[in-house]
Amino acid sequence: MQSVYQALADLHQRYQEAYAAAQCLPQTEYISNWDAPCYQGKPKSGEIGWKAVPQEPALDFDGLEHGLEMPIQDSVKAFFSSFFAGDMVLRFREQFVTLLQVMHPEDGERLQQNLVGHVLMKQRLRQPVTLFIGLTDEDDLLVTVNNTTGAVGLEYVGQEQHAILAGDLEAFLERLEPIVVDPD
Repeated sequence: MQSVYQALADLHQRYQEAYAAAQCLPQTEYISNWDAPCYQGKPKSGEIGWKAVPQEPALDFDGLEHGLEMPIQDSVKAFFSSFFAGDMVLRFREQFVTLLQVMHPEDGERLQQNLVGHVLMKQRLRQPVTLFIGLTDEDDLLVTVNNTTGAVGLEYVGQEQHAILAGDLEAFLERLEPIVVDPD
């Protein structure tokens, strides 16, 4: 089994190849006050092309772990601290998912704040702690990683994981299929 970093690098490669075959770049929201390292080309209609680049420096989770007084699943830390990239639209079997990515250091800070809120909600509800990594095309249905087991599953906001998609994040990333979203 390869590392989360390598599985994510391979997924980004497949994603870029799918877009290259369609003769376009994946698009993301252009945020003018960010000089996001993943931005490619010039913004058009509030969107800009992107290509994954290694994070330098990598997003640090020490403050988050200290603040929550708990360790964060290593696979999730690797997932969010490997690349600056736009979110990816993908398919897992018949399920469409948007895999969340970090575009810029400030985006990483915002992500960590949202993770804090998610973890505190799970603790308040006395549910196993999960960490979100993506969304689905269904309202309030998240793709999450169990913080203890590392299993990737689906859960509705405020509920426990109800479907396991893969035993670990590497296996999940390896099975995702890129979806080309026409920029026009």
